[in-house]
Amino acid sequence: MKKMTLKVALLAAMMATSGFAVAMDEDSYRAEHKAATEALNKAKKVGGEWRDSRWKKSTAVKVDGKKMSYLHAAEAYAAKGDYKNAMKYAGIAKFEGEMGYQQAMDQKNAGPRH
Repeated sequence: MKKMTLKVALLAAMMATSGFAVAMDEDSYRAEHKAATEALNKAKKVGGEWRDSRWKKSTAVKVDGKKMSYLHAAEAYAAKGDYKNAMKYAGIAKFEGEMGYQQAMDQKNAGPRH
């Protein structure tokens, strides 16, 4: 009887822990998605948003046979519960937002040399 009780307790603990891990993944994804959106909005304000970040006609990523942008791919994977890939593509979108902003700032005074 003690062995059975111990097994049930261990199984319950494992199930609770795995549910907690999924919740952490979802929370991490939501935070990364928010950061990506903010970075892309910041880049867009200065004209530095890159095409494949969230453009509706982007063909950067293929998810379930559909071509889409990095941010849309992150959302598609999150909807399926695949937070590992969702985090990956949200991270790429965030990176592109940050780099797009930096590129726009670096080149804001660019012009022909005389």
